[in-house]
Amino acid sequence: MATINANTVAIYVDAAAGTFNANPAEATGATPALKPVLYSSSASITVNNATYETNYKKATAATAGSAPSLAPTRAYNVGTTTTSISLEGMASWTALAQTMDMKAIFDEVIGKAEVTVCWASTDSNGSAYGGKGFFTSFEISSGVDDFATFSAQIELTGDPSVVA
Repeated sequence: MATINANTVAIYVDAAAGTFNANPAEATGATPALKPVLYSSSASITVNNATYETNYKKATAATAGSAPSLAPTRAYNVGTTTTSISLEGMASWTALAQTMDMKAIFDEVIGKAEVTVCWASTDSNGSAYGGKGFFTSFEISSGVDDFATFSAQIELTGDPSVVA
């Protein structure tokens, strides 16, 4: 059975909102320069399709021995797709080259600028999933005698892209 090791998965962000066309976890020097989020401990992507219900009457034609009839019928269709990417990590103001640190994320939330973001794995068979969107939330929390952590969420503005 093939599995993806969670230690190989990260969220990658390009604050310049470029278009990604390679798995940033596997392509060194990929364009745009998607950077992994520093000290992240979890990464998730959620894709939802809204559905809507249609109710209608199905007509059956009359035959020689019976009158026409109407039967109630329901059908479902898929509407809009929404995608969110979220991450958590250990809080630190330290910045390292070629990474997106906590302060940079906070600046993106406040600046309300579009970013390119994706969920990607260094697994050789893995894919990257993401697109363009906005940071919609950012939180730093800490408990007594515990490490401070942060979390953030990004909402994509369109359908997610997949890059193998």
